[in-house]
Amino acid sequence: MTGLLPILPARAETPAQFRAAVSQIAYADPGTGKTVPILLLYPTRDPVQPIRRGPYHLNVAPEGGPALNSMPLVMMTQGPARNGLAMVSVALFLARRGMMTAIVTHLGGMEPGADPGTGRGDRVGTVPLWPELPLQLRAALDAVLASSPMGFRVDRQRIGVLGYAAGGHAALAVAGGVAEPGRLAQVCTTHPDNSSLCPAGAKTTAAAAPKRLEAATDSRIRSLLLMDPVGALFGDGALSRVTVPVRLYEAEKGDESGALQVARVRGLLPRPPEYDLVPGAGHYAFLTPVPASAAARFGATVQDPPGFDRAGFHARLNDEVLDYFRRTLNAAP
Repeated sequence: MTGLLPILPARAETPAQFRAAVSQIAYADPGTGKTVPILLLYPTRDPVQPIRRGPYHLNVAPEGGPALNSMPLVMMTQGPARNGLAMVSVALFLARRGMMTAIVTHLGGMEPGADPGTGRGDRVGTVPLWPELPLQLRAALDAVLASSPMGFRVDRQRIGVLGYAAGGHAALAVAGGVAEPGRLAQVCTTHPDNSSLCPAGAKTTAAAAPKRLEAATDSRIRSLLLMDPVGALFGDGALSRVTVPVRLYEAEKGDESGALQVARVRGLLPRPPEYDLVPGAGHYAFLTPVPASAAARFGATVQDPPGFDRAGFHARLNDEVLDYFRRTLNAAP
């Protein structure tokens, strides 16, 4: 599947085989040593109850007993984000169908001791952030595999990564991509109004950055699913070592300025990825719809281009993500 795919008609979703359990572990950030949370969701047969996490009401079994002794694992990263659970609906869907998912929190590019409320010390979009993201993702994977009682239930031969936006960049880096942080200066010169990639300080920090990072291929990663990944920091040949299967989603209206350079990722991959251009979608279409009562707090991330049905798209997306990881991680239905 390498061409433009239309939105498919609504169909019955894959039935849930289990309930979803939730637990929280943590990893130590390699750069600062700070403890950073990871939310684990996994299949259970225990009774569930409604709990509140951020803007979402989740029906889950807190610290529920796992239903399976061996499971594939999908690490999920959206990079730094104010709403760290913005992909929780996909995670719950996979957990109810026999997969363990780990939602990785990143420090958000904040300097140690910075106050998120003031924005001071915010390094989102600056060069130092980008080498740290794949290191944090690898540290999070180490923590999941070492955790008790869930870690030993992960099948080490069936580990994938779902990466959105900056998380897609991190996913490519752990799969063998070699980034050039210095390219950020060029991106920000061309797209100075892109607040997500190029806030104040991005261009000044670029000069001191290493021109090219060392490859950090993690052989534990067997499959990637990328949604509007940031490809701007990958130069020619930078993805030649990414040999695992890749499925690439691109929102038709998600990169209208060209700053993310999603098409670049597609062109640099040594093997053509499964590719899906989502008609009418904006960049935030991949994020879980937020209840109307909380929408005002999340601004642009809950808004879609006119005529785009995010909830309807997710009904299709969930099944496609499940199907892809079942195929590429050889997970039994």
